[in-house]
Amino acid sequence: MFALEKIFASPGGPRKLPTGSRRDTFSNTRNTPCLIRWLAASITATAAYVNEPAPGQVATGGDSVTNESNKRANPNFPSVDQSDRTVPVNLRQTGRPDIKLLISTRARKSPYWHLAIEAGCWRAEVYNRMYLPRGYVPEGDAGFAAAYEALTHRVTLWDIAAARQIRVQGREATEFVNYVVTRDVTRLAPMRAAYVVLCDSRGRMINDPLLLKISPGEYWFSISDSDLSLWLKGVNVGKGFDVQIQEIDVSPVQIQGAEANRLMADLIGDVASEMPAFGLAEAEIAGLPVLVSRTGFSGEAGYEVYLKNSSIHAEQMWDAILRAGEKYGLAVTGPIQPHRISSGILAWGQDVDNEMVPFQVGLAAHIPRNKESDYIGRDALEQMRTEIAAGNYPYKLTMVGLRMEGDRIADYLSDFWLVAPSPDSEPVGFVTSASYAPKLQTNVALARLPVELAVPGTQVYVFEPTTDSTSRSVPAVVSAFPIE
Repeated sequence: MFALEKIFASPGGPRKLPTGSRRDTFSNTRNTPCLIRWLAASITATAAYVNEPAPGQVATGGDSVTNESNKRANPNFPSVDQSDRTVPVNLRQTGRPDIKLLISTRARKSPYWHLAIEAGCWRAEVYNRMYLPRGYVPEGDAGFAAAYEALTHRVTLWDIAAARQIRVQGREATEFVNYVVTRDVTRLAPMRAAYVVLCDSRGRMINDPLLLKISPGEYWFSISDSDLSLWLKGVNVGKGFDVQIQEIDVSPVQIQGAEANRLMADLIGDVASEMPAFGLAEAEIAGLPVLVSRTGFSGEAGYEVYLKNSSIHAEQMWDAILRAGEKYGLAVTGPIQPHRISSGILAWGQDVDNEMVPFQVGLAAHIPRNKESDYIGRDALEQMRTEIAAGNYPYKLTMVGLRMEGDRIADYLSDFWLVAPSPDSEPVGFVTSASYAPKLQTNVALARLPVELAVPGTQVYVFEPTTDSTSRSVPAVVSAFPIE
């Protein structure tokens, strides 16, 4: 590259990168095509950028420099070992920009979307290509406290229609579902729900949905944020099970909180109190057919209500719930984090993704040792279990809980906060979710750390961003789940 510089340099020395109009860029100078001169200068500049020490840094000889200088070529914190990933997590600390989410026809609006706006929704994110309301009360500590109080002392209503329902129906529905999930669904009774994991042939997670078993011939996947329907259809192209796979016009809401049981009893009768955890029931609300599950994402008492033909009946059911909830002080809110984090409930995309394996995120119990039939990823997962038992972990970072000091965390993180073993050392992991937990009177978090640090009681330090684009180290202690 330096020979090129000498060949094409002007008599006055190397030229700077060309500037100005397109005509200037592609004109000839001193009988030498400027495009070639630009290429040579670009190569030279690139070499200088990679190899030249930054101010205050010292070269170690030749074209190599210290590790500090190499960071300029890799700003994604290479001290955090992500070598087991094809696409590393972006760990750049970019803050929360003052921008708006574009509302357009590219993402879908749920049938409850306009009702959420009427209820005061002021922010949302995209989940399964649908807008998911994530804020109704004022931003900051006061808003967080109001939402938390509504959940723990009253009752809340959430629009979670973005958790789309994928139905698998047909003569071989049980055989197909049993092949794509790790647990044995033949042991799951009809009208029961279960948390399940789907993996690819290498044991990496595809999705972690709630599975609803309506009957041996009909299952609904209430999916996390991924294209699970395409995966299921793709699997069946090669396997040819006698099933139909499709998204259906069913949109869930969650009714969560201290008064959820009483509100649901008012809405659907005694069946609400008779339902076991993860139980299902067919019912009606305002004369509309719904499926109800005794499940939720809050860590409090709760139900999910799946409205059938929701594109037609959304307003009627929503209004009926609001009216029935008035005497319990019902508040429309989005998902609330403290109990979820403390309980170790994972959020797809934040805490877990499709480059991770179940053992890495505390889901070993969902990988059975004695399932009779085969399933996708079985060989890889069993091999991983053997390697882990021998102390050879097939991943670099593992999920842990943290109890964190510092100011109260009253909102979602806009970046993955970095974690180090000491205040003055390089980061080796990162926080994926964090929140203040009033019940514990401390901040709690989920984080990915090296296996050797994933021991309850281990002291680590979280680099919390500050308002002046720097960060400060906050002490934290590794905790088992549930965080107590």
